[in-house]
Amino acid sequence: MNLNDLYAAAADLLAAKIDLPAAEIRAALVQPPQPEMGDLGFPCFTLAKKLRAAPPKIAADLAAQISASELFAKIAAVGGYVNFTISPAALGEIAVKAALAADWGASSAGNGKTVVIDFSSPNIAKPLAVHHIRSTMLGAALARLYATTGWRVVTINHLGDWGTNFGQLMVAYTRAKNSGETPATDLGAQLKLYLEFHQAAETNSVLEEEARAWFKKLEDGDAETVKMWKIFVDESVKGLQKLYDRLNVKFDHYTGESFFNDKMAATQRRLQESGLLVKSDGALVVELQDVGIDAPCLIQKTDGATTYATRDLAAAEYRRREYNFDKCLYVVANQQELHFRQIFAILKKMGYAWADGCEHVKFGMLSFAAGVFGEERATGSTRKGQIIFLDDVLARAVEKAREIIDANGRDDEVKNNAGRLAEQVGVGAVIFSEFMQRRQKDVLFSWDKALNMQGDSGPYLQYTHARLSSLIAKSGVAVGGGDAQLLTSALSRAVLLTLAEFPRVLLGATAENEPSRVAEYLLELCAVFNRLYADKKEHQIITADAARTAARIDLVAAVRNTLRRGLAVLGIAAPEKM
Repeated sequence: MNLNDLYAAAADLLAAKIDLPAAEIRAALVQPPQPEMGDLGFPCFTLAKKLRAAPPKIAADLAAQISASELFAKIAAVGGYVNFTISPAALGEIAVKAALAADWGASSAGNGKTVVIDFSSPNIAKPLAVHHIRSTMLGAALARLYATTGWRVVTINHLGDWGTNFGQLMVAYTRAKNSGETPATDLGAQLKLYLEFHQAAETNSVLEEEARAWFKKLEDGDAETVKMWKIFVDESVKGLQKLYDRLNVKFDHYTGESFFNDKMAATQRRLQESGLLVKSDGALVVELQDVGIDAPCLIQKTDGATTYATRDLAAAEYRRREYNFDKCLYVVANQQELHFRQIFAILKKMGYAWADGCEHVKFGMLSFAAGVFGEERATGSTRKGQIIFLDDVLARAVEKAREIIDANGRDDEVKNNAGRLAEQVGVGAVIFSEFMQRRQKDVLFSWDKALNMQGDSGPYLQYTHARLSSLIAKSGVAVGGGDAQLLTSALSRAVLLTLAEFPRVLLGATAENEPSRVAEYLLELCAVFNRLYADKKEHQIITADAARTAARIDLVAAVRNTLRRGLAVLGIAAPEKM
């Protein structure tokens, strides 16, 4: 049983008394503005004309016809509403017993459905820049959300592993080799080669022509060039994977741009056969004015080269054939909105009904508050060495977290594990900052907000989890043996009702592709619980009353497990001690 079951039960009770479908009643149920009014409310205003009576009279008549039960301790009219108060037994069942389960919050809502999630997708030969954290962590959180709600999830890293940048690498590599060096090929070495190329190209324009020639050899399938390209790609993936491991991010497939080289011709042929390709100044485009998009989509350049659009169309066709997805999500910045509108519109024009399942999960930009990092580096280019790398941000975060731990840690266990804890807190702080507001808004990062132990931050949630863990350990009481019906105070019920919302929050966050809803909920849960915890007079957790202590420890454990489960969805560790 969960909160949705109680909403359904209330709707069924009302449907038996009035001529409305239970589903319609269920959709109309609301939460009363004050806890003392009840937990669920049905507005009777729409019935006034039909029943020719005032809403308060209708509500009073309905309330009188429905008796209290095991599920609802009280049914009463409040103004024009019929309000239901959930019984302590039912509330304990859905908010404590359920919340102590290992799979708390999981559902089967997506059973039988498949979602493909395309996220992160950096270019090879460069470490992840700080701006990649947005797509990476949003995509990873969505993957966990969909899995938790029953979907089959396929995660894809659509690497930028094709193009003239490889030719630039080869020019720098061969120049270094010809000068007597033995250049390395790991990710750091590739970045060095990339920077060296652009530095040299500023005074030697011939190098760009050499880079194009190298890439032409790759396109033509020259065996030695392909072999070297594979080495660069493999070494890039190895380097990227180290950071993905640190962020607890996993991919099922690394199918980048090159993977679709042999699939674009068939896609272009289908576009031609559908009568969608139009010549424009020597290029091939698809016109989209008839679907409200003024800009035509470029499919083939005047020199015969394909485009990102050609590859994305081929990728969509391949993913549908391979995975038979119900949804295909592209976690890419707001700036690519036009591109994906064009892609999805073309897929529909090609007659693919499944194109309705393709969605651009867009997000805003990341910037830094003054004094965090130089703004010119945050928005600069890799080729000039001005970019901020994500690894550097994480290292700084861990360093700052360690300073806080060293200054405040009094527990020997905390001191002995300060390095591991600093990693969990520092990395968690950076990750949580991505979910502090809805994804389409821009994010302004500051250390003061990210590492604030008292404010709306990842470390605050982690600290609350650790404090609850210590409280349970200190009590010596076994979790799961309490009677939730003893949790009857207004503050206790507020915590219980907030706990009961967790499964619905996960479902809502999945439906909206909005992991920030989970972050908002966790902060709300901590705020509600901390109000109860601060009231030592009425809500002391460990008391002389064994039965009341056991019930309150179960409540503490339920909040702790919900925090742990929610943080895990966001990709954040939940330390036992801080």
